[in-house]
Amino acid sequence: MTNRFSGSLIAAVACATLTWTPRPAAAQPPARGRAAAAEPGPVPRMPDGKPDLSGFWSLASLRFDGNLAQGKESEVPYTPLGQAAYKNHDAKDDPTGKCLPPGMPRILHSPFPMQIMQDHDHLAMLFEYQRIWRMIYVDGTPHHQDVDGTFMGDSVGKWEGDTLMIDTVGLNDRTWLDTAGHQHSADLHVIERLTRTGPETIAYEVTIDDPKMYAKPWTHTGTLTPQRATKGLPELLEYFCNDNNVDVEHLTVPTKTGVQ
Repeated sequence: MTNRFSGSLIAAVACATLTWTPRPAAAQPPARGRAAAAEPGPVPRMPDGKPDLSGFWSLASLRFDGNLAQGKESEVPYTPLGQAAYKNHDAKDDPTGKCLPPGMPRILHSPFPMQIMQDHDHLAMLFEYQRIWRMIYVDGTPHHQDVDGTFMGDSVGKWEGDTLMIDTVGLNDRTWLDTAGHQHSADLHVIERLTRTGPETIAYEVTIDDPKMYAKPWTHTGTLTPQRATKGLPELLEYFCNDNNVDVEHLTVPTKTGVQ
């Protein structure tokens, strides 16, 4: 498994804009950098006046720590089905142990950095973890009607003042919400809000809406801070889960007579 913990660890804060051809109508923090403390100052803005979210951001700074409940299991609004699924989950069944994509919102739990690239109509999140990217249209494009059962879902965004709201649907049920093993169904609806609160901070909020597994939506909040470079230029390192994946040999395989 190629990752930042086994190679040269470098990162930096950077701002970047990107031009697309519009869609036709119809653990330990990584050694690569350290999270920066918030500093007062004006919010960076795009030429159109919207907050500029672009740059290299530390996902470790969100402090999800792999558990959306943050140690408060008694406050998770389970349905009976959701509670049973969590109670009976087995760590060896973690989908990421089989190199499956982490899904939403778990991709935001990784200690690897994320780059945001932004223009007037689009915002892209580029994740070092598993080399996954998300394209988010903020030009009024509606959800695709034929996108269903995907790992990362179909995401569209809109500006609510200085807050970018991202709405994600079309997800499958083959991922976990977090490393702790909170489950979800294919009815999962994820709502994120990103608010640039200063030159080095983005307030992040994610709401889980899945009526099959949770009696009401529940929300987690955190703060994104920049990833500092120790040397070199800002970049995302190569990561391929299937390369030197040491987890596979520890997984068990169901058989007709039990588990081997």
